[in-house]
Amino acid sequence: MNNKIAYQGTKGSYSEALLIDKFLEYKHHPKDSFSEVIDSINNGKVNFGLLPIENSIAGTVVDSYEELIASRIPILSEYMYKITHSLIGLKGAEIGDISEVQSHPQALQQCKTYLKQMGYRATPVIDTGGSVHNLKELNDKGVAAIAGEHFEEDKDFVILKKNISDNKENYTRFLLIGSESLEIEAEEYKTSTVLISSDKPGSLLRGLQEFASLNLNLTKLESRPILGRPWEYKFYIDFRSNKNDPRIEALKVNLDNVVEDIQLLGTYPIVKL
Repeated sequence: MNNKIAYQGTKGSYSEALLIDKFLEYKHHPKDSFSEVIDSINNGKVNFGLLPIENSIAGTVVDSYEELIASRIPILSEYMYKITHSLIGLKGAEIGDISEVQSHPQALQQCKTYLKQMGYRATPVIDTGGSVHNLKELNDKGVAAIAGEHFEEDKDFVILKKNISDNKENYTRFLLIGSESLEIEAEEYKTSTVLISSDKPGSLLRGLQEFASLNLNLTKLESRPILGRPWEYKFYIDFRSNKNDPRIEALKVNLDNVVEDIQLLGTYPIVKL
């Protein structure tokens, strides 16, 4: 098997941890940004990409979502991964030494109560794994990082405190995307869409009524600004569906007469980990 998966992050990131758990036999290609993940698929360097799309505490990963929408690369499957943040320092550091904590903005947001209680200065960096590797370059025992406890096995670092998330039920939804098909069976399926309602009274309501008329259960409804069109909005909408669900085509046909635009991002299995 020569399948390759690109992901945003470095060694030790949660994206890599998920790939090791679920796609160990694939070749993993770390990238600096979500756009590089998309580019790697489009130019044929990899078969698939893994994107974090939503966290149960911090919400939607907007940059990732917007890159996905613009790419029009279909979603193939979803994985919900348990996030357990730890405070990590250089070997020899003690918790009383720390004054600054670095990590991905989402990780900092998910641990903001703990950081405030401890009086730490929060500094955002590109990803969780990278924040730990940065410690070696800084060589400052007053700086710590937030990442997964799998760094406990690395002798260059020490776990100063485990499980520091504000909410211990902390999960991130990851989406596997790709232009190639991938046969994955699951008990539950989901469909993701992006809807732009017409600039007319009741347009959004009529659009949502089309989902209800087809007995489609919404699991996500979020408004986001449309770039270049101030104070106009698009809507991220997810709903439960079935594999090869005929209601999806019926929905698109019905919505074409009601809203300005509807983009289907994919119907995909929800894989339990």
